[in-house]
Amino acid sequence: MRVERCYAAIFALCGALGCSDLPGASERGDGIDLDGGGSASDDDADDGVEEGTPEDDGEASGTSSAGDDESGGDDGPPSEFPELLPAGIRRLTMAEYRASVRALFGIPLPDDVQLPPDALQDAFRRNHAQRLDPVLAKLLDSNARRIAAEVTAQVDSLAPCTGGAPQEDCARTFVITYGAKAYRRPLTDDEVAGFLELYRIGAEDGSYGEGIGLVARALLQSSGFLYLTELGDGAQGQDRIALSPYEIAAAISYLAVAEPPDDALVAAASDGSLVDPSVRLAHFDRLVTRDGNANATLLRTLREWLGIDGIAAIAKDSNVYPQFAALREAMDRESLDFIAEVLASQGTVGELLAADWTIADSALAQAYGVGGTGRISLASTNRRGVINQGGFLSVFAHATESATILRGVAILRRLLCYPVPSPTSLNIMIVPPLPDPNKTTRERFEIHAADPACAACHKSIDNVGFTFEGFDGMGMARPNGMENNQLVDTRTSLAIGVDIDGPFEHSGGLALALAASEDVRQCFARHMFRSAAARSDGESKAAEEEFLAAWAENPGAAGGHILETLRVYVASESFAFRRGR
Repeated sequence: MRVERCYAAIFALCGALGCSDLPGASERGDGIDLDGGGSASDDDADDGVEEGTPEDDGEASGTSSAGDDESGGDDGPPSEFPELLPAGIRRLTMAEYRASVRALFGIPLPDDVQLPPDALQDAFRRNHAQRLDPVLAKLLDSNARRIAAEVTAQVDSLAPCTGGAPQEDCARTFVITYGAKAYRRPLTDDEVAGFLELYRIGAEDGSYGEGIGLVARALLQSSGFLYLTELGDGAQGQDRIALSPYEIAAAISYLAVAEPPDDALVAAASDGSLVDPSVRLAHFDRLVTRDGNANATLLRTLREWLGIDGIAAIAKDSNVYPQFAALREAMDRESLDFIAEVLASQGTVGELLAADWTIADSALAQAYGVGGTGRISLASTNRRGVINQGGFLSVFAHATESATILRGVAILRRLLCYPVPSPTSLNIMIVPPLPDPNKTTRERFEIHAADPACAACHKSIDNVGFTFEGFDGMGMARPNGMENNQLVDTRTSLAIGVDIDGPFEHSGGLALALAASEDVRQCFARHMFRSAAARSDGESKAAEEEFLAAWAENPGAAGGHILETLRVYVASESFAFRRGR
């Protein structure tokens, strides 16, 4: 009987919340399974979202299409505001979810909780393509149970009820207080009533604490908690939708620190001041610098852009690269510390790509052929910037050898936004050159230039990738510049219609050219917009071009300043308004 009443309450609660309008809500209401059986899932068919699955070159395409997304189909006439992003919702990333759970009750998820990887779109985890599948839904329920049990155990501090106050009044206070924190906005009267019904069911056959625990479990699995909305007041038929102050507050906070708004942001939402771009920027600046230059959210975004956020998961053949396992953690740490140091100094894309120094421990410094620890000079080597560090070179390589194609495609797509079609889209069967102990990697792959079916693409890919052949598959300089007893040739010339076209002696020279490139700065701005807006589909193209126009008029941003590029978006109309349907 109690389970049936739980389901009845969930049905009523879901009706109040409009759960059926959000992906991931099941027939039993918003994914809350109170008897431990099934849970909510999004079983929609493949909607064409590119989820970062490696293509022939191991690199997800620089652009991907979201197809049908959460905001629904376009059944009406075209909007009068194509330069705005479409209204919609997006699921929290796993990093945002973990931070949001911790922020809600002050109870972190245990370290042993392994969260599944997010789907990628344009290399980023922040995107509207995230789904809630059955596996994730069951994990969320398991997490909610564990946190709810802690809430019950700490009920005297989280939901105190003393002095003879009616317990339901105390429960109402808990619902209103923590419901607003979970939903990142004040709850409606219907939502409060729905959660109070859950409290009554939990407390009826149990205790006050168990009733509070059931509410906590429901909050943690509610669509209002798991999804960020960009819907405004929800009124139909609007061409231009103003986001609610609380939606703007959430957007600022999750962009800056990947967690719910703090008290200062909530206060700004309450007084309506976030409509002012200068107020939005003040809060963004305050949050993004809260932890100094080691802003974990910004570091993660930049590493996702470069494709080096997964260094720790890379494996190499220990027979070929016996040093790699011992240096992998140092390479991962190097990229984090290096990017943080760049943000602390010039803070530009140019420095990120051209720096003649890095941050390394003694073992990694020795592997690079230099001495010291901490900030070390690389001026005596050909290493320049993040793309010549062990992390980047290891990620874009194979387990047993370097990878001209992976490295070339990474530079073209991620840094130059140069279109590189996959062989599968061209109906080309890939047959890699056979290993040859008497040839260098370059000599083996030069066969591409002789094959008309390959030459069109590989003229650009290989001529970029060959510059990195001075480094092996774990990013170490080849001894004496030799491979298989042959001298490695890293000299190339590029002529593909970009502003870095010309000759290069090696990847260090390529890095310097990229650092000075306007094409690279504009490509970087595109990627930062796609990450910040959580969109890279066709519906966001006009908004992206509008952003680029504003970015070009800001000297700091156009000069490659990383934070200033994000500030342009926060101050833009696209941050506070959406396009209606």
